[in-house]
Amino acid sequence: MLERVAVPAEHLPKALVSLLNREHVLEAVVLSTCNRVEVYAHVPRYHGGRADLRNFFAEWAGMAPEDFCDHTYDYFDERAAEHLFAVASGLDSMVVGERQIHLQVKAAFRDAEAQAATGRVLSSLFGQALRVGKRTRTETGIAEGAASMVDVGLDAAARVLGNLGSGELLSSAAREPSRAALAGRTVLVVGAGKMGGMAATRVAGDAGRILIANRSAEKGERLALRVDGDVLDFGDLRDGLRRADLVLCSTGSPSPVVDQDAVAEAMRRRPDRALVLVDLAVPRDVDPGCSFVPGVTVLDIDAVRELTDITETGTEVAKAREVVVDEARRFAAWTRAVRVEPTIAALRTHAEAVRQAELQRVAGRLGDLDERQRATVEALTSRIVNTLLHEPSVRLKAIADARGGDLYAAALRELFDLPE
Repeated sequence: MLERVAVPAEHLPKALVSLLNREHVLEAVVLSTCNRVEVYAHVPRYHGGRADLRNFFAEWAGMAPEDFCDHTYDYFDERAAEHLFAVASGLDSMVVGERQIHLQVKAAFRDAEAQAATGRVLSSLFGQALRVGKRTRTETGIAEGAASMVDVGLDAAARVLGNLGSGELLSSAAREPSRAALAGRTVLVVGAGKMGGMAATRVAGDAGRILIANRSAEKGERLALRVDGDVLDFGDLRDGLRRADLVLCSTGSPSPVVDQDAVAEAMRRRPDRALVLVDLAVPRDVDPGCSFVPGVTVLDIDAVRELTDITETGTEVAKAREVVVDEARRFAAWTRAVRVEPTIAALRTHAEAVRQAELQRVAGRLGDLDERQRATVEALTSRIVNTLLHEPSVRLKAIADARGGDLYAAALRELFDLPE
């Protein structure tokens, strides 16, 4: 299900255009990772916006909404902000407190910004989310030793390679993989992106040999140089599978890059050595059929999730939750104030139009005034208008901050016949 709705990086512009072309979507950011696919949108109306987003997912995945509705969640206003702040803090991750998600949230926002898909609301939301992510990690201990998905996958692979028990769970506090199991082993890293780079760095110094395969040879060479590894031409993956004991895959390919036939052929050429395939990509890089090849173990996202203890315990997580809730309330107060700003602007525009009309009406009686005197009259009338409107403007923002501002804004529009 997650694979079908996933939005690979190369398809992100198309996804954002599809979202922004919908009637109720004013701004949009897509966050697509190995563990989630989320759309954050600024919409003028809840029900219309919700329908637009569900239709987007249905069209993108080629499914009817009722086929995936049991797997979705919707959050609105303050709750939506709270969810994003928790995500950016690593509180909603399979490994609580992991740092990579903060970078993924930042990248999702930057990508949407580059496609002109964000405006004032989502720019403020994501800017605050990134600050909250830093604050929770600075003010609490949730990130102390926190593992990443790469660490969990490596730990599971090391246990398989070392013939260790598989019943043990990895706690939310990170634990080093069984490095002894990697000694003398050949590790093939497929994909030299962020996760591939992280995986290669983790095994560097412990593996006997590291092979890097990437579609972009230049990027693969840079990573190989960094970890003292060797470059494998992407077209030679079959040879890499024959030589490797552990394969770590994390490309952005929309379809598997490691198929069952290639794995079966590799195992025929090395029948006495087991092969572990760790697939951290969504959509997946490894054909599920590879798990049926004798001697092969496939650890994909689902398998890694089962090996992860996601129980949120401890005072540090509770402290981080408090920060998230407090920041979400602050953001909600800001959005309520933003909603009354158009009414305040319309009121000031209306008052200025009345002032100008009255000055024009008495212009004939002011004909004898010199330029200095005219300027004095202009400044005086302008100050009167500004003084009269200052207190109502401040109070309306304060009321909006404490909820109920929409009702007062509607009353002002009715009383002064202001536009919606």
